[in-house]
Amino acid sequence: MGGPRRYGMKNGGKMTKQRTTPTAKRNHGFTLMEMLIVVAIIAVLVAVAIPTFSSQLHKARVAADWANVRSYYAQLQYKFMETGEVKSEYLHDLGQPGLPSFQLSGQKITFKAGSIWVRQNDSVGSVDKTGYNILYLCNEHHLNCQLVLPMD
Repeated sequence: MGGPRRYGMKNGGKMTKQRTTPTAKRNHGFTLMEMLIVVAIIAVLVAVAIPTFSSQLHKARVAADWANVRSYYAQLQYKFMETGEVKSEYLHDLGQPGLPSFQLSGQKITFKAGSIWVRQNDSVGSVDKTGYNILYLCNEHHLNCQLVLPMD
């Protein structure tokens, strides 16, 4: 009775070191704490990214509107050069709400982020009419979104 008892173990009764890491104990998924940490990290990243994304989206809409305004201005100036007349149906002064859309070569163009005002361009010190002035403002009234044509 003096010897060690071996109980029929395969390794001859020697003690082996067991792994005690969390992944060794389970192999079926993540803990609730791990999931909460991942969700918190994603929430912080989204909170940082959304304002940047929305400001870039506004800039893209304004850029598209500016391209349309320049095309419309070119069309108005072309018609003015053909006829030599400023047509009152194109005029839309500042006292009124801005135009949210216009016709460009038979197609209706609707602004995505602003509106325009059109007035007759009277150059200073000249009696001659020189066409049209167009003012574009975004709906959020940012000064850097303002476009005035013709540019001086």
